[in-house]
Amino acid sequence: MVDRTRARLGRVATATLSTAAILVAGATPAAAVSGITGQDPYSTGCYDNGWQWSSTGTPVYDGSRKVGTGYLRYSGGCVANWSEFRYEDASAYNDYSARPSAWEDGVSGTDQYSPNLWLNPVYSRMVDGRGAACAGAQVYRYPSGQWVSWTFFACA
Repeated sequence: MVDRTRARLGRVATATLSTAAILVAGATPAAAVSGITGQDPYSTGCYDNGWQWSSTGTPVYDGSRKVGTGYLRYSGGCVANWSEFRYEDASAYNDYSARPSAWEDGVSGTDQYSPNLWLNPVYSRMVDGRGAACAGAQVYRYPSGQWVSWTFFACA
């Protein structure tokens, strides 16, 4: 418990010092998100302070079978968006493969596909969160690779 508290305090101190350094340097918002596009939301720590634009998400079906639910997520600390897909259950996880994408609204050809295909949830890489972003996912049957659907989740 003490080690966990020390680790948290260390992260808070690091974040505070980093924020102070940005403010002292007179950095612009662009500098705060420099290089975030294409990064992994988990390995960067952005997932920890991220939230969903919609609490209900968007259900994804294969016929009448619910495969999972998709979300557009945002991190204010990282100023970034990404797409997340949560499989409905272990059976859906074993029978399907989801490829969530996130892109800046109004920009084509910038899909950020999932870096973690065998986890639940599956998530995309991040895109710049200073403007609106959109999310969706391609879903395939596994292991055949047969395409099931493209489902749009949200733009915000």
